[in-house]
Amino acid sequence: MPTYTADFDKHFCIAGKKWDIRKLLLKSIAINESSLNPQAYRMEPLFWERYLVNNPEWKDKDPKIVSASWGLTQIMFTTAWAFGLTGEIEKVRDDLLDPMINIMLCAKIMRKLIDKSIEKRYTDRYYWLSNAQVALAQWNGGGKGNPSEDGTLRNQKYVRKILKTWGELRRFEAECEPE
Repeated sequence: MPTYTADFDKHFCIAGKKWDIRKLLLKSIAINESSLNPQAYRMEPLFWERYLVNNPEWKDKDPKIVSASWGLTQIMFTTAWAFGLTGEIEKVRDDLLDPMINIMLCAKIMRKLIDKSIEKRYTDRYYWLSNAQVALAQWNGGGKGNPSEDGTLRNQKYVRKILKTWGELRRFEAECEPE
């Protein structure tokens, strides 16, 4: 099994600075998603059955590739595709296993989710939520109907795990050095 290297922290810093996301938040996601394993893989058979098996764009593709989450931050193949990581299916899969690409894409997705939360003014309506909490819940459980009309987030347990890890990391690690 590949192991964590100090280069990953550099990748978290580079991606965090580019997309204005805290390095330690990105690292917290990677810790909880893959235990910092850049080769992590998880097949999502229910995702295949619910969303892809009858979708003309995906139905003829290998479900073990396109209906799976990949790499350090466990990005779903179709999410990566939607965010512009396209080309030959096997090449996209391999790119998702590249720590720098995976971390950079995680930061880009988190930036979009936080911006969406700000734009939709979720924290105005649901004052007990932060934009980061909404983004994390959507990262893990999708954005459709999340938060619900009453401000309930799906995957609150996941959000709490990430925030706990983030808090623990902040006790022992610094954010990135200023340029």
